[in-house]
Amino acid sequence: MREEQKLTVLHQCLQGRALLEEEIKRALQHQESIKSRFEEQEIESLLAKLVRAGKAECKPGIGVGSNAGLNAVAKRKGEESSFSFSFSFSKLFRLFQNKKESGAPAYFCNRCGASGRDIHVIYCHRCGGECGYCRRCLTMGRSSCCAKYYLFPYEAQAIQEKRVRVEDALALYPQLTDAQRAAASSMLEFYGREALHARRDFLVWAVCGAGKTELMFPLLRYLLANGRSALWATPRRDVVLELAPRLRRAFPEHLLAVLHGSALPQEKWRPARFVLATTHQALRFYRCFDAVIVDEIDAFPYTCDDMLPFAVERARKVQGKTVYLTATPRPDHQRRMRKPGNNKDFLPHVKIPVRYHGHPLPEPEIRRESKLNDRLNAKRPIPTLLFFLEEVRKHDLPAFIFVPAIRQLPVLYEYIVFSDEKWRDKIAAVHASDPEREAKVIALREGRLQILLTTTIMERGVTLSGIQVLVCQANAPVFDEAALIQIAGRAGRSAAAPQGTVIFMAEEVTEAMKAAIRQIREMNRLAREQGYIRKGGIP
Repeated sequence: MREEQKLTVLHQCLQGRALLEEEIKRALQHQESIKSRFEEQEIESLLAKLVRAGKAECKPGIGVGSNAGLNAVAKRKGEESSFSFSFSFSKLFRLFQNKKESGAPAYFCNRCGASGRDIHVIYCHRCGGECGYCRRCLTMGRSSCCAKYYLFPYEAQAIQEKRVRVEDALALYPQLTDAQRAAASSMLEFYGREALHARRDFLVWAVCGAGKTELMFPLLRYLLANGRSALWATPRRDVVLELAPRLRRAFPEHLLAVLHGSALPQEKWRPARFVLATTHQALRFYRCFDAVIVDEIDAFPYTCDDMLPFAVERARKVQGKTVYLTATPRPDHQRRMRKPGNNKDFLPHVKIPVRYHGHPLPEPEIRRESKLNDRLNAKRPIPTLLFFLEEVRKHDLPAFIFVPAIRQLPVLYEYIVFSDEKWRDKIAAVHASDPEREAKVIALREGRLQILLTTTIMERGVTLSGIQVLVCQANAPVFDEAALIQIAGRAGRSAAAPQGTVIFMAEEVTEAMKAAIRQIREMNRLAREQGYIRKGGIP
């Protein structure tokens, strides 16, 4: 193969990616169609030529000073403003080693944006000098001062004639409910706005069990059929694994790449226009996707790690658009949604206030019980809990009982067994680090268990017909408004059993409890007002 052909193949393979040099080599090794075309020793030379041709950008994994400072250093050397090969790494190392003379430099990670304490400086045997590496994105591979980091933006493509129109995309999904169809139509209208200064973000506020996955199908159909690219990103690996077969069944004609920490190498490096990934994996993309769908933006760790929104934003093309899916929008999103439509901070959005089956959301009840810790430890009667257990047994229903901390699981287990020995083989406890968590959920689903005692790990992603819910010590700080709404959302999700009991048992009533109940009641009010709730369900 001639060098020009190799450059073309390499560029096509890496478009839309953001990778360390070592990752590029691994990516090429695991692509069966091209791995034999490149010798390892020639890859660096080919990458340098792509950089000089303006088709890629090269930076150190860890930069020093600010981006502006790094560009200024390059310009003083008579180079381009982007970090180029001719601005050698040895020069950068000397800049680091002279830091005592000019003051300690500020390091930052070009991959994830981290700085400060996230950058650990050590003596590096690879480069023979002081070298910083990023601890925040270390699980994705070591980003360091002496690691070359490449960015390959997608080249602009001519706009093709649309093969599928908006109305056609909607017509392909007649099974959508009225509420889902209205939301899908709003999203398609939002995406279709081609103006240069059109808003780039859209939020779907949908109650738990609204069928968020299915209502995204028309937008995905429109994108993929018209040659566009799409990333579906979610913070949690288990959601990726649950969504993958559903998306493959819905779009069998389009290759879906499924990316998470334990994905097979041939899957991880496969070029694809349609990608389902954890939000961490978005770090490996750069200006790649026409549309990004961020599922469960209120979920851990997306809400508490700035790296993840940074990664997702950078994975989108500059003129691309982002759709956020959530049942519990963060306060900053809610503030933006309340702004006037002509305000620059206004967040376009749509609400889906009803579940796919057309029945109202179960509204939680607050039950106050004093000195809960003392009574649990002393095994003294707690009427609310004992009545809940009796109702679950009498009607032979599955149940979740939530506690605020792992240490309270054995205490509650012993209390329940002490109240009635027959519960011993019908209940189990789960938490985030429990290796048998999935097996216990399956046992509950199959009826071999009747009650799961759990931390907030079960507040999302689990649907069981007829499930009843009790939150023990609902006034604990871990049970904020969003967590309580998600927990209440476990009940009544099935069309076969759309009702369900939800009890907040607490020593005192918190603002979070009241706010969660207000929001659930408001969604039910909106659903009735808009005609989505009808006798028998499924409007």
